[in-house]
Amino acid sequence: MKVKASAPVRIDLAGGWSDVTYFTKKYTGSVVNIAINKRAHAELNIDDEGHLKVYYECDVPVGTGLGTSSAINVALLSCINHSNCSPEKSAEMAHKFEIILGGPVGRQDQWASAFGGAQYLKFNNEDVEIMPFKPMPSTIEWLEKHLIIAHSRIAHKSGEVHSPIWEKFNQGDLKIIEAISKLKQLADDMAKALESDQRESISDILNLVTITTDELSPSINNPVRIICDSLMDEDIISAWKVMGAGGGGAVALLSKSGKVNETKKACENAGWMIIEWSIDNQGVLIEK
Repeated sequence: MKVKASAPVRIDLAGGWSDVTYFTKKYTGSVVNIAINKRAHAELNIDDEGHLKVYYECDVPVGTGLGTSSAINVALLSCINHSNCSPEKSAEMAHKFEIILGGPVGRQDQWASAFGGAQYLKFNNEDVEIMPFKPMPSTIEWLEKHLIIAHSRIAHKSGEVHSPIWEKFNQGDLKIIEAISKLKQLADDMAKALESDQRESISDILNLVTITTDELSPSINNPVRIICDSLMDEDIISAWKVMGAGGGGAVALLSKSGKVNETKKACENAGWMIIEWSIDNQGVLIEK
């Protein structure tokens, strides 16, 4: 028997941190993300003698902040559970598996990989609600052209970034609580902006996300800050935001009109790797 599965990684636009259970047990979280056409692939083989082999790989490096670990887990567990599989089951199994591996784990990555497309998600305790959400096609096309994803080649470990912040949260640190609550509100604002093609608002929200994550810890943005701020000062980009937990990994840079090539060239000159992307409207796929 041979089973193959694949699942997309994602770019997160707003709301990250508010999907983690520490927060959702006390407050409602919100996230807006987009699954992209870079996938994790898994294959399960059982030969005639019953020997089992498992293989997996991903189209982008791990440690980018694009949810690669969750995409791998969704693909792998969908292979294993292929006879009784649904996107929701694959997402929840992947989440539970990541909890076993240790560290604070949110739910946005698994749902992005399992369901695909652009998503506006709400998190209440252990429940995930997929909100009605239809970004304008013109908005997605604009983002596909102008939102440059570049990997800094500084691999991160999200647990190392998350742990000290959640320790403060659990101690009742009001600054941390207020910052994560603000990130949740920015996701709600981002959903509205994407549905109405408010491009200036999208840029403003991305910048506010960066400012707000600085309130959690400057270490989230520091590895890419100098280059991104210089591109802002040179009027080449209008906004930037790190992907995932930050502390390295990939960054999204919103290029100004007519300056896409300049943005990419600046990233390459910095030694960063451009990750070309488009939306992937398909979630986990299983091939038997």
